[in-house]
Amino acid sequence: MPKIRIIDPLTLLGREVLELLADDPSLAGDLAYHHTADDSEHQIAELGGAAALVPPLEDADDLEGADAVLVASDTPTSRLRHVSRFAESHPEVPIVVMGRLPGDWGELPPAAGGGSDQPAAHLRIAHPALVALAKVVGALERLAPTQAMVAALEPVSVGGTEDVERLARQAAQRLQGAEVVELIGDHVLAFTLVTADDEDLNRDAALLFPGLEVAATLTSTGCFHGHVAQLAISFEDAVEEHEVLEAFRDDERFAEPDQAIRLEACTGSGLVALSMPRLSNDGRLLAVTAMVDGLRVGGAATALEVLRSLL
Repeated sequence: MPKIRIIDPLTLLGREVLELLADDPSLAGDLAYHHTADDSEHQIAELGGAAALVPPLEDADDLEGADAVLVASDTPTSRLRHVSRFAESHPEVPIVVMGRLPGDWGELPPAAGGGSDQPAAHLRIAHPALVALAKVVGALERLAPTQAMVAALEPVSVGGTEDVERLARQAAQRLQGAEVVELIGDHVLAFTLVTADDEDLNRDAALLFPGLEVAATLTSTGCFHGHVAQLAISFEDAVEEHEVLEAFRDDERFAEPDQAIRLEACTGSGLVALSMPRLSNDGRLLAVTAMVDGLRVGGAATALEVLRSLL
């Protein structure tokens, strides 16, 4: 069994990975954990159904002997440099980074799923909206899509548990008519939306879909969990609604398209929930809304899928 080292298993993404690994004995046979918090104390948690200690990552040598490393960190700290040093000296060892960490981690090639054509052994999981787009485009491949637009709406949970708690406090302050003094990324997000920097999203889209013209926007929302992707896809020739529906219904990665899909219903699911697809009058433009649990799709589930293809 592969020796897998999980960095920061107590984050939201880390806990999702552990929950999924509990049902995958082929990967969960030899796990070890480290945290990258600034303090030097061991963290105590229930991991894999048993109490476990999570020691701090003190040096790159702590990762020696690992067959793969999963990085679930949601905050950049000095200890993450030890993972960078290990990556530099072990280019052949699979390293899969979840979430969005700044600096060198943002330069890793993005991945949206498993496959034998991974561009490198060190990868970063793409934004959940792009992972959803990849699944939709893959299902519609036989209909020859040529262009796509994705409007990504993301929840505060992308910033970890602390931002989820901040949102709750912001909401309470706004309901009371008080001034909101604690911000999330310099913004008040409770009961509102804020457009965000989408440069990285468009860069990753170009890398993930070299044969498809893609434009993307990004908006931060006042939702606790769940990602939304408003998709528009153009086709070379006219398509019919039944062809689109058949493509989605034949693909086990999607829930049954519905008139009313709810973001909260996506929590804990590894499926992509879709609204009923709508076509333009000429049949060459498709509009559809996709909703996912970004802690799984574009998160832990996608990371494990990518890891399996690398091992």
